Amino acid sequence: MQRSLAAGADVLDADLWMTADGVVVAHHDRDIAGDTDGTGNIDELTWQELQRADLRAGWSGDTIDQPVRVASLEQILVEFPTVTISLEIKQSSPSMAKPLCDVLRRLDAVDRVYLSANNDDDVYAAQAECPGSVVITTTYRDVAEMRRVRSTGEAWCAPAPIGQPPFSANLLDPANVGWSHDHGMAIFTWTVDDPDTLRGLAEAGVDGVYTRRPDIARKVFDEYAAG
Repeated sequence: MQRSLAAGADVLDADLWMTADGVVVAHHDRDIAGDTDGTGNIDELTWQELQRADLRAGWSGDTIDQPVRVASLEQILVEFPTVTISLEIKQSSPSMAKPLCDVLRRLDAVDRVYLSANNDDDVYAAQAECPGSVVITTTYRDVAEMRRVRSTGEAWCAPAPIGQPPFSANLLDPANVGWSHDHGMAIFTWTVDDPDTLRGLAEAGVDGVYTRRPDIARKVFDEYAAG
């Protein structure tokens, strides 16, 4: 995250799970075996057990001298107190809506995060727990409704201010992005690293891009904005 900001990112991203004793943590997979020297599912491990795992086992870059632990959401929010962070809720059972929002409220961070989930109930449960939070809709229900009204031409207003489709050249053209804007929805897309593709997204009016190369994305979007 520190390197991403230094390279030009202006929003950070984290996937969320919750330990067996209720600590909300940032990790992509439920199972930690894929990128640590530990084993087990996050929701079946305590925070203390999770902290024994070392993420260097899945690292192939420059040598890191000290152990790297899975971070809690609280640690991330404290480390980056002014940065907007996109949070994807990965866990459905037990619900992390209340523990997640307890952390956000305690650190006065409700208004600087985006909440998303693949499960309809998860993201809207979190929104209900965190009044005033910004939701990214990735849900099948919302996408299906959007497609339906586009085919019928009836009036529609986006249920969330941000949509987050995976990248598709056939989807993210100026006409489709413009339609989304006209109906109250900004467009973020993922995951794009190629400069030419990024340039096309800038030209189409996409509002945000998830990328592994924030240095390239920053350069492309700044050059486009400068004309």
